[in-house]
Amino acid sequence: MPRKIFDEFFNTVKRDLENHYSEGSKYLSVRKLAEKFQVSVQTAQRAVKKLEELGCLSVKQRAGITVKSVRPLGKAGDYRIAVVSAREDTRFNRAFFKGIRETAGEKGINVSFEELPNIDTCSLRFGEYLLSLNVNGIIALYFSNSALPFYHVMREGLDIAADIIPDEFPGLPVVQTNNYRHAGEAGRIFLDNGYRRILVAGYYPQRKNRRFEGLYDAVKDFSGSIKYVCLTEFGAMNALDSFFNNFDSRCAVFSVDFSANYIVAAKFIQHEIRVKNDNFLVYDCEEDLFHYKGLSPVKRVAPSFFTLGAELCKILITKLETGAYPVPLQRKI
Repeated sequence: MPRKIFDEFFNTVKRDLENHYSEGSKYLSVRKLAEKFQVSVQTAQRAVKKLEELGCLSVKQRAGITVKSVRPLGKAGDYRIAVVSAREDTRFNRAFFKGIRETAGEKGINVSFEELPNIDTCSLRFGEYLLSLNVNGIIALYFSNSALPFYHVMREGLDIAADIIPDEFPGLPVVQTNNYRHAGEAGRIFLDNGYRRILVAGYYPQRKNRRFEGLYDAVKDFSGSIKYVCLTEFGAMNALDSFFNNFDSRCAVFSVDFSANYIVAAKFIQHEIRVKNDNFLVYDCEEDLFHYKGLSPVKRVAPSFFTLGAELCKILITKLETGAYPVPLQRKI
């Protein structure tokens, strides 16, 4: 059997072991294993031998095969992670991937990356696709409406972590930023610097926007004007220009979405306004500061994408080393 096909079979056997057996229980004979997965006896024998070497099975004549552990005795070098993103955004994905790759690299774990913007991620077929990647862990970026395939993947024993909660799936390990709290921090920075006319720019509607709400609640009793511009709406650029045409020492701008950072930065350049004394803040960006040619570095208030990537990777490493996900499953940082 070619190595790739054997690896797929072996990973299937490992998932079956994790999901349907417990320590001390009797395992299938080599012949029954071959029958169950429709492989040759020789291939089943190879899988049993490898599981014995990894400390999962105990093979003794007459006593048969016994389960010693449902997880291999962690050899991180044998562990592989695939990072998949539903968003085709080079800067966003590159920063996440860098944090993941550096964290995984410390343990000798291999990481691959795929953008999947054109795949139907709502169906069970997507779950089967993830299983076909022949990896031990998945880090999913920017997915929504994907609870069914992710649930299927986890039931099959594949480790998974995500940066959002698809369909509020409570069993999915997730690391998110605390939108309300970090936006409130931006509001307090503006007030401390004496800014009273504040523009908030983002790509999502104002209604139920926790990033806008966090800033608004922090400054509403002290600010003379708070304006939200949704960049996907008609007239958004005119609204930005109107604000920047009247920009003075009382004005500040908060970009609440990653892509909005670049639109707002371009407006500072276009209207020849200097970035100084935190009159421009961003919610998130790739690493420590947001950089735009021609502007001073801009402070971010939420954890960077690099940090989020590292935290997501740590979830899978914990699962590898301990056999369990860290608690709580869903964290806001």
